[in-house]
Amino acid sequence: MADVLPVDEFQLEKLELETIQNALNKNLPKFFEKVSVSVSDCPDLTQQPYNLATEGIGGKGSVLIDIGGPPYLIPLVNREKVYDLAKIIPEHVGKEDYPDGWYASGAGAGPWPSQGSNCEMVINLKLDKDGGVVSNKSKVALTSSGAEEDLTVKELGNEESRCALLANLLVSGGKGKIIEIKCTKRIDKSSNFTAAIRQALKEEFGEEKPVGLGGLFTVTLSDTKIHVMRDFSNTPLESDDDVNNWLKFFHIKPPMLFQSVLVSSDPGLDLRIEHAHGWNLNGERSEAGHYHYDDMPDTVEYHGIYAVAQKIIRIDRPQETHQLGRD
Repeated sequence: MADVLPVDEFQLEKLELETIQNALNKNLPKFFEKVSVSVSDCPDLTQQPYNLATEGIGGKGSVLIDIGGPPYLIPLVNREKVYDLAKIIPEHVGKEDYPDGWYASGAGAGPWPSQGSNCEMVINLKLDKDGGVVSNKSKVALTSSGAEEDLTVKELGNEESRCALLANLLVSGGKGKIIEIKCTKRIDKSSNFTAAIRQALKEEFGEEKPVGLGGLFTVTLSDTKIHVMRDFSNTPLESDDDVNNWLKFFHIKPPMLFQSVLVSSDPGLDLRIEHAHGWNLNGERSEAGHYHYDDMPDTVEYHGIYAVAQKIIRIDRPQETHQLGRD
C-alpha cells in the first residue's frame, strides 16, 4: 500500500447538544416505547462495565474517521490495504486539540497479517501525544468454516496498532459532555438501535445536514444477533446472498457492549453510515462481533453514550465502489 493516502474532509455543522437531545427525544419514540435522551457528563469509561482505554469521550476534538471500505474486501480481498492507526491518526487528525494524545474507538477489520486470518475488530486504542501506544484494548473475533460455535476472541495488546481494509472510528481528545440515550422495548421491528438514531436525526435535520455520532452502547435483557467474518473468500462475493453465506452469524446472550459510529446521511464521501462492533461483558464467555439487532424487542434495553463529531475525515476512499457488505 502506498504511504500517501488520499484524504477528504467534511466539516459538520455545529449543533448544540441540547438541539440533538431534543431531536432524539422527539423522534426516537417512533422506534422504541420508552425513550430518555439527556446531555450528561461522560462517566469514567475505565471503570465497570466498560473497562476501556480512556476515561471518557466528548471533550475537545471529536472527529469521525472512515478508512478504506467494503470494496477492499468484496468481491475479493485487496491484501495491500493494511493501516497503522498509530500513524494515521496523528498525521490526519492533527495535534491541536489533543495535547494529551488521542483515543480511538469503533469498528473495523482486524490486522490479518498478525492474526493469520481475516477477522472482526473492536477498536479501543489510546495514543500519547507523540503517537505512541499507551493502551490497546482492541479485540479481534475470528472464526473458521467449521462448527457454528467456533468463535475466538483475542485482545491485541500494545504491540499491534494496525487494522485492515476498512475502519470506522471516533477519535476523541478527552472527557466532556455526551448525549446519553436510553431506549426500552423496540416497537419498529424493521429497525435496530443505531438505525433508529440515524433515522431520528435525519428526520429532524434532513439529508443536507449530516450529524455524526461516535461512542458506545450496551444491550441488556435481550440476545443480540451478530456476525463474524470467515477468512477471506477465494471466490468472488458478488451478491448479498454470497456475502451472507460467507459470514457466520451468532445469537449472543446479554450483556453486550458495542463501540459505535454513525452518520445520519452521507455528504458524498461513500461512507459506511453506521458500524458497530462489540463483545460480551460476561467474563465467562468469549464472544464478539458485528452488531445487527436485538432478538427480543419486547424486553430489550439499550444505553448509549455518544460524542457529537465536529468533522468527518475520509481516508483512502475506494475509487470503485458498491453497496455490498454494508449491513
